[in-house]
Amino acid sequence: MHGIHDSDVRLDHEILILDAYLRAPLSAENREQAAQSYIGNLLNTLGMEKLGPMQFHDAADLRAPGWSFIQPITTSHIGVHYFEKPGRLPHVRIDVYSCKTVDWRAVVTVTDAHMQFEQWRATFIHRGIESARKIHDIHGSGAVVTSIDIVQDDLPALSATPAEPAIVHAQE
Repeated sequence: MHGIHDSDVRLDHEILILDAYLRAPLSAENREQAAQSYIGNLLNTLGMEKLGPMQFHDAADLRAPGWSFIQPITTSHIGVHYFEKPGRLPHVRIDVYSCKTVDWRAVVTVTDAHMQFEQWRATFIHRGIESARKIHDIHGSGAVVTSIDIVQDDLPALSATPAEPAIVHAQE
């Protein structure tokens, strides 16, 4: 890229995995418009941009009716899977992957405003290759965080300089 050097680019690679039970089922009548509104608010809050059109799909297995959509973003994607299993609270599974920093608290706040969480659990991963990975195990109710456990892996970071390859001999 003209005028940009490798040292100018910093990629954070962060992932939020959010699973929530909802207080009430989402409306099936305006679900695509509601999904567009949600994504618009979320991207505006996070300072991210769409890369292409949203892909929207109905569940194939009607034992757990619902729908899914994927929104490509310039820094990767957001996937949402909504299900209504008979006799249980409706639930949503959301994956936000970005090579730009993800404000997970903002994702929880915006998503709760659109979907009304009962209780939820999330895993937030800072996916470093040249630094230790940081993992947060988070629980909450509504937009409120009730607990955060922080895990940092203790394995050494990978080096940008190639190491001498190990030679492994297979036994015959």
